[in-house]
Amino acid sequence: MNNLYVHLSPRLQKAAEMLDGYHTVADIGCDHGRLSAALLQKNLCRTIIATDISSESLQKAKQLITHIGLADRASFRQGNGLAVIEDNECDAIAILGMGGTLMRQILENEILPLKGAKAAVFQPMRAQAEIRRYLHDNCYHIIEDSIIREDNRLYQIFCAEKKDTMQSIPDEWPVSFFDIGYMSYVQKDPNLPSLIQLQMNLYQLKLTEIKGTEGEARIMEKIKALQQIQDRLE
Repeated sequence: MNNLYVHLSPRLQKAAEMLDGYHTVADIGCDHGRLSAALLQKNLCRTIIATDISSESLQKAKQLITHIGLADRASFRQGNGLAVIEDNECDAIAILGMGGTLMRQILENEILPLKGAKAAVFQPMRAQAEIRRYLHDNCYHIIEDSIIREDNRLYQIFCAEKKDTMQSIPDEWPVSFFDIGYMSYVQKDPNLPSLIQLQMNLYQLKLTEIKGTEGEARIMEKIKALQQIQDRLE
């Protein structure tokens, strides 16, 4: 085995920790394969299915995993979303670095939720509320929810499992507010106050741009929700 050590950024490291202990992980949109490679190298899972819609990215992932001598524990498939995964082929899924809208569409396209996997880890780059709302409305439970600081940005990373009933939301949580995860509030994530303030600042700026338009009321509701959570933390 090559002695190259695959280093992970803080957000990929958190995703790897959430995937620890599963047998087969499907890395959807694997990009250059760093997460897949590290999962294998650290023996956090037994096998990997690395997929990407880009043949160039998939080839780079294959080169990296081959270079560290672990290609015999990986398969590489070019395709969109979960389309290249067979039902019950993996027990965990990673969907990282996409928008929440695309994540929702990937899940909606499947008849068998998560292709039969036990859990999925998500790290949306935008539209976090869209994927969070979809998961809640379709009886996915968030079992771990983290806010990770990396390169002066805050990323939301969470792990969900499919259940038969909706997950209970804390009584003090703002109704229908999914920009931030309520489980990060329950689990007292240390970066939650910073994320609240960041979103508050962004919405205040947005408010000055759309004041007097139909969107003003919606932004005001979000600011009100953030203030409600902030008050509960103090």
